Amino acid sequence: MGRLLTAKQYNTLETLQRLIRFREVMFKTIAYFDVHRTGAIPETQFYVFVIETQRGLSPEQSNEMGLVFDIDNLLQARIVNDRRSFDGVTKLMFNTSIIDVFRLCKISLYRPLTEHSLDQAVTPLWSLVKKLKKNNLSTVPGTDEYYEWVDDLMYRVSDLLGKISGNIAKLENAGQEFEKMTKTQSDSVTELATKKESFKVAARMYKREIEPLNTFLDKHTRYEDGDGIFLTLEYFRSFFETIQDTSNSFIVLSYELQYLDLFSPIKKVANLVSVYLQKTHQSLKEQSAIENAYAIVLQAYEKTLGSDMRTKFIDFDDLKKLNVDITTPSIGRLTPFRAEKSPSFLGIVFNELATRAQELNPEELDKVHLEEFITNDSKIRIEHSSRLARWTDSFKWPLDCDFIDIAHTSLLSSFTGYKLNDLFEVQSRLINSSTYQIDVQNEYAKIEDNDYQVQYRIRHLKQFKTKGMESA
Repeated sequence: MGRLLTAKQYNTLETLQRLIRFREVMFKTIAYFDVHRTGAIPETQFYVFVIETQRGLSPEQSNEMGLVFDIDNLLQARIVNDRRSFDGVTKLMFNTSIIDVFRLCKISLYRPLTEHSLDQAVTPLWSLVKKLKKNNLSTVPGTDEYYEWVDDLMYRVSDLLGKISGNIAKLENAGQEFEKMTKTQSDSVTELATKKESFKVAARMYKREIEPLNTFLDKHTRYEDGDGIFLTLEYFRSFFETIQDTSNSFIVLSYELQYLDLFSPIKKVANLVSVYLQKTHQSLKEQSAIENAYAIVLQAYEKTLGSDMRTKFIDFDDLKKLNVDITTPSIGRLTPFRAEKSPSFLGIVFNELATRAQELNPEELDKVHLEEFITNDSKIRIEHSSRLARWTDSFKWPLDCDFIDIAHTSLLSSFTGYKLNDLFEVQSRLINSSTYQIDVQNEYAKIEDNDYQVQYRIRHLKQFKTKGMESA
């Protein structure tokens, strides 16, 4: 026999309006999805939420609620996509667009943006970039093909921006709570379990949601499969500017700025939660150590409570566990060594000593110390360098001229043993001079001889300005 009476049904708009009035049912349903990480809810569990919300309502409201949440009504209004049986359990699968509407109504219900979900969100943008680079998309504004992919781009960028903004608002609330907990942290042993649970929640949130989002919004981020969101938007903006589509170029620029604005708050949240994790981790370690020590002392104390007078006092052997076992590694004998006495070894040592002594005694440039131990080549090199330094310090350098060309001309005509590479030593000494400062020009010159060729930027000497001269 067919049904004589049918329940009143509402259209999609009427149903949605009433769902918002009785939104606690949808909030509990979404929370169930998130806790159980599923996209379906057992029908019996769903009606538990409905019945809980009906309590305390007037008969008219209760009746209206029963009609709205009737499965047939939810199915025809496309609030529920499907009703299926899995392993003997009937489950309801809701329209994800409707679920997203109710997530908007409550910040705490925003779907977490994990590394995986962020990757899924940006992958279509990378796909568009690749197609553009391969000329597989229309680049002619005004055509249907052009508008189709541009609309898809704007929708995805805007949708992702909204999700990120909502998640940051949710994370900011959580960050503020963790900041309060950091300031009011108690070392009470009775709160240890609660503190451990909070630490676990914060660590999971930081790893799954905060850190990936913080990285995602960094404007310098690049991934293995493509650029970060900021660099990707920058590419699209540059493309629109190239084809003179100023309208879409301006829209993408506004999105870039909005994404940049979101980096500061998520960075602040990351810092707050990171500080909380560090302090709580240290606190948990200390409290665990105290608990452990307390248990050892208590066990040793309880042994003294008997009637045996021999155990009237705590046995220190029972407290050995309180000691920290530190193993000091043994230090073996140092490996024997000896100083070489070969001529080559001594030559290197005395050459180094002579060079250092020469630098420490600039007034004795004509005298080479320890020369009896220096090879003839080293002696000639040191004497040549000393003479060149003395010449550089005593030469009257003209100002605002190419001093490298002047040095080359003067040394070539008057300095015995001069070679072109001596100019580097002259320049090095002038750079460290307290009399002159070097002004590099935007011109180039070239000097060459039989062995070397030097191309350099022209440098002028200026009188070194002291603080007294500047104030004058």
